Amino acid sequence: MRKFIAFLLVLFFVFTLPIALLMFNVGRVIFDAPLVKRVVTREVTESDLIPATLRWFAQRRAQERVLTGEAKTAITEPDTLKALQFPTLDNWRQIKSIVLPNRFLETWVSVTLDGVYAWIDTKDPLPNVVLDLKPWKDYNRSPYGHQAIQIVYGSLPPCQQADIDDFLKRLKAAPRMFPAPWRADQNQDYLDERDKIIDTAPNFFALTQELSRVEKQSGVGAENIKQQIRLFRTLAQFSIIVPFVVLLLLVLLAWRSRFDFARWLGVPMLVGGILSLLPTLVYQPIVNTALIAGPMSEGIFSITWGNLFAIVNPT
Repeated sequence: MRKFIAFLLVLFFVFTLPIALLMFNVGRVIFDAPLVKRVVTREVTESDLIPATLRWFAQRRAQERVLTGEAKTAITEPDTLKALQFPTLDNWRQIKSIVLPNRFLETWVSVTLDGVYAWIDTKDPLPNVVLDLKPWKDYNRSPYGHQAIQIVYGSLPPCQQADIDDFLKRLKAAPRMFPAPWRADQNQDYLDERDKIIDTAPNFFALTQELSRVEKQSGVGAENIKQQIRLFRTLAQFSIIVPFVVLLLLVLLAWRSRFDFARWLGVPMLVGGILSLLPTLVYQPIVNTALIAGPMSEGIFSITWGNLFAIVNPT
């Protein structure tokens, strides 16, 4: 009977040790606000997350305007959808550095994370996160915003005579870099589009209102999410206790002889330790496979790597 109980405890220990360590490390990372802020800020400011997102969002928005008829593509407006195919990821990196300097990104990340972490331990139904966009709007009305437009404009291929003839015939603004005397007018069209985007952006973005709208549409209550977060935090904090309790029971069963000690303690600790190392050994190919495709794969890949590295490499 003693051996049967010891065998069950060994199985329980081998399976609970890696799970407990993983939960503990996940909780150690995601509930360490300063650590998360450093990781997210570094990835947002240094990785390709923002450039890839800008490229994806700009192309998607241009396509939506065409499909909904908002943009009179090939009639009176520039073919924005085609024009946005020319800037490379390196061009978008330059645009990001101009229109979204790190000082704005750092502030927005800090305000958002501070609001979310403060909300977890309050009775507020939703996080109180309000982003001040007015300084960013004023900044992009300056020559800096003009520089970003010039990067897109400069990525267009040179205009051919056939494009000029087509333009004169149909008043179609082809996605080409037009020569004088049309260059100034074409350039102004892109600047006007920039001003429209800035004008429609609010001075303050209340993330709380957006979350409330999502809650009504999806039916997922923020309060339920908060309770689940709190529950996971508690489980993560105390998860490491479970394998230690099982280990203590094994010690009580195996203290009689060295052979029992090695069989009921040494082998389970060795197997459990190897299983605990598996996340560190296998998470790279798993993440590579999961994130290899997608319009924002470069950025998501980078920021996910940053968080996973912190989880599976505890310090």
